[in-house]
Amino acid sequence: MVRFSWRRVCAVGASAFALSVAVPAATAGAQAYNYPSMQTPRASTRDYTAGIVGGAGTSFLFQWREGAGKGLHWQLDAGFADPEGGVDPLLFVGGGLGKELTRATNDQPLDVLFTAGVGAAFGGNSTVFRVPLGVSVGHTFELEQNMSLTPFVHPRLSVDACGRCGRNNDSRTNLSANFDVGGHWQVNRQFGVRVSASFSGSDLVGTDETVAIGFNWTPAGLARR
Repeated sequence: MVRFSWRRVCAVGASAFALSVAVPAATAGAQAYNYPSMQTPRASTRDYTAGIVGGAGTSFLFQWREGAGKGLHWQLDAGFADPEGGVDPLLFVGGGLGKELTRATNDQPLDVLFTAGVGAAFGGNSTVFRVPLGVSVGHTFELEQNMSLTPFVHPRLSVDACGRCGRNNDSRTNLSANFDVGGHWQVNRQFGVRVSASFSGSDLVGTDETVAIGFNWTPAGLARR
């Protein structure tokens, strides 16, 4: 068990930030729109997250992660967005996977999860597609009474494409950089709370910063022991 201390939190946070800056070209989960990925740096056996997102209007998000082997999971994102500025409401859906690259050990403190996916947002007579790649980097601090705290960062690159965009209904494709910072508080073996902020560089889905809070549930038979 790792003993909790704020000095260690700061050290791990600094290491994670340094890693994310060092590998931006090698680095978004299943993201289909502009919202935080809320992706912790470990693969899931099975969990469900329901969240609300603010900052670029209001979005409601559901995530399902399902284990697909040791250190591997696939993911489904689905939700509804009501953007600001008179833009029509959107429906979005995406699928992806997460693969553990390394786990924290006595020699190094970081968990690292590779993420990849594809998603689409539909509305306003146009469709936006996203193909993101990234890494989630963080560390889990074990607390008392089955609680834990996991700060993480999730830098990523995304290929974004839109058909019939803008006033001229033209097609566009660009490469965007995105960055999340967040934390997961495991309240008990089944229930957790995730808070995350996302900084988007995509001209097609919006460059507004967004903040999300999600409530995470793991079925009792699969809860971490």
